[in-house]
Amino acid sequence: MSTITKPTLTSTTLWTSTAVAIKLIIGLVVIKIFALNFGSAGLGQAANYMTLLTVLGVLSGAGILNAVTKFVAEYEQDPQRLQAILGVSSLWIMSVSAMLALIGLLFAQPISLFLFQTADYSLIIQLLALLQCLMALGNYFIAILKGQRQAKACAMSSIFANLVGALWLLFCLWIWGYQGALIGFACIPALIVVPSLIALFKQHWHWQWLKPKFDFSISALLSRYMLMTLVTACTMPVVYILLRNQLIDSQGLSAVGLWQGLSRISDAYLQLLTTAFSVYLLPTFAKLSEKSAIQKEAEKALGFIFLLALALALLVFFSRDYLIILLFSPDFTPMSELFGWQLVGDLFKVASYVFGYLWLAKAATGRYICAEIVQGVLLFGLSSYGIAQQGVAGATLGYGLCYMIYFGFCWVLFKLDYGSKK
Repeated sequence: MSTITKPTLTSTTLWTSTAVAIKLIIGLVVIKIFALNFGSAGLGQAANYMTLLTVLGVLSGAGILNAVTKFVAEYEQDPQRLQAILGVSSLWIMSVSAMLALIGLLFAQPISLFLFQTADYSLIIQLLALLQCLMALGNYFIAILKGQRQAKACAMSSIFANLVGALWLLFCLWIWGYQGALIGFACIPALIVVPSLIALFKQHWHWQWLKPKFDFSISALLSRYMLMTLVTACTMPVVYILLRNQLIDSQGLSAVGLWQGLSRISDAYLQLLTTAFSVYLLPTFAKLSEKSAIQKEAEKALGFIFLLALALALLVFFSRDYLIILLFSPDFTPMSELFGWQLVGDLFKVASYVFGYLWLAKAATGRYICAEIVQGVLLFGLSSYGIAQQGVAGATLGYGLCYMIYFGFCWVLFKLDYGSKK
């Protein structure tokens, strides 16, 4: 493998920020075109499918992509150990991806019924089952590049996948309409395999290191990450699908489309904050060992994030009518009344991420899983009750209350672990 030039913090931040900005812009433009063509009902019908895309992006990597990045960086000077870890990682990623493909091919009809309330999209599910294999490979290669701190290669791969994927989506939409657009959405994350593969080839990567093999001790090492990812993939996405299906039954697809559109706005501006978390918070927490230092760093991060998130939330709230016109279609005008509780929830949700990154950095599996389960139970219980009482407005109310309570729960756990003891 050729010598790798390590980037500076400035270049890393520049490339990462550029890739995130381009991804956000392309994503919002694609949603705008989708909304203009199919309205709030069309976006509502696609909401569960988009959640499935997110889940597959995580599960197809066997839940160990963060571990791959960590170990590539950690064992950079120990190629024998790194080769062993990558071989086991390849085995798990290929096995899980193959299993997901088999499930998608064999059970496309019931999956389509669960997501769309109709079996008409079974072929789309089968195509997605095959495309997720490419997602798995692409994300695996990206995890390796991240471990090597190849910010430019990661950013260029993301930019390529989003630009080419968006053009392909528009072509599919033009040829096959609504189902073509769904195919296009699945192709965007799958396309990252092409540039990431090229990036590794340019480094003369030792491809034999990726040859699948089994090792019990390494599998046990990776299992902690698998467990955390499995819990994440089986809680919040499933909760959202169940809530959307409840909302469809009570108010129809248009109401789900309004909630999904609102969620897309939240995801867009929150991603600006969460990207910085992975660059700064995760490695910072990983390096700290003293409880007092961890407490000080976490509280400093919370103060900064609260202020920044509050400023962004207020900006979104006061410009909400313009954002709806800019990003969606006239069908989405009623969304304006839903922003209040959604933005309150966003504020406490993004602050809670500080605790999540702390538990990830310290591999605190018990704390992480406990928090994920509590989050899922709170959101489902409060939003389900809210939908039954007020429809889509109740969904946003439940969301806001959920993350206020969830933040308090995480704060209590944090204080139990790192609070000052007199």
